[in-house]
Amino acid sequence: MKTTYRLPAALRVEMLAAVKEKYNVKSKSRWIREAINMLLDEDAALKDVGAGEELEKNDLLDTVDLGQELPGRIDIAIATLRRQDPLMEGVMASIIRASIRRRLLNWK
Repeated sequence: MKTTYRLPAALRVEMLAAVKEKYNVKSKSRWIREAINMLLDEDAALKDVGAGEELEKNDLLDTVDLGQELPGRIDIAIATLRRQDPLMEGVMASIIRASIRRRLLNWK
């Protein structure tokens, strides 16, 4: 399943540099899938999702292939976040951005 999401330009540049370091540019989706799985495994309450996002401008549109199994896990995460904040918008994109940020923090 492919999906699009918005993210800050600086975050995308940093992510692509990390992807190139270990994989190649064509493996960006694999890197993001791994990041999402790490977030969902390590932060069951999803407390990092949406944190500080109102301070950033998500000015770039990007696409990711989530594969076949990950969308089911993301649906469960979305339900968890909706129980915490029923009015939260752009939940899937927030999960993707939080996953990227978290992986980049562990990358350095």
